[in-house]
Amino acid sequence: MSQSQRITRINALLSRPQGASLTQMIDELEVSRATVNRDLKKMRDAMNAPIVLDRDSSTYRLIPNGNAGPSYMLPGLWLTPAQAYAVLTLNNMVEKIAPNVLGPFLDPMRGLLKQLLYQANYPLHGLDRKIEIDMPAMPGISDLDFENMIEALITEQPARFTVQTKGGLEHTMSGTPMKLHITASGWSVQIRHHATTEQVTIDVADIRKVAAAGERDD
Repeated sequence: MSQSQRITRINALLSRPQGASLTQMIDELEVSRATVNRDLKKMRDAMNAPIVLDRDSSTYRLIPNGNAGPSYMLPGLWLTPAQAYAVLTLNNMVEKIAPNVLGPFLDPMRGLLKQLLYQANYPLHGLDRKIEIDMPAMPGISDLDFENMIEALITEQPARFTVQTKGGLEHTMSGTPMKLHITASGWSVQIRHHATTEQVTIDVADIRKVAAAGERDD
């Protein structure tokens, strides 16, 4: 059982009205007294857990709002340095494929992972630079139109698309983008057409304007 799993279990035990004794935690977790004491210290010092010891009954409890300092919070995710490096490398590789799609979501995580690896003195091997992914560059669509398309895609909201045909003419259609395809042959978006309810696929390079369904043209 990992430390994060033990701490989660200790948190549940100490949150009960009757709390838990050191012996009960040792038996429940099947670990040594020293391990439980280390976990309790971690919860107090690193997580600001409001743990109190009732010396009369020799039981530990979590007292709601019992800590006047920073709020108590269990960790959402525990990663070893190697796991953090693997996630960082994956983020860097995916960001290269679709920077305008996933970059805004990955940037905060990438900075945090780098900070954690630096604090752990874990070497950055640059694995993402040693693996080449040959994908097409983003089509020549304006940042605003692309942002509008991604917003409609994520929120599953209708949008109005102005698309250039192979003959050079432009036509407008309303629909909800359902899926963005990024392949070696190019970028395309699958749209559920509002007039026919059918799904059509158009090249992102052919899109000239994307606006919210209720937004008026300039």
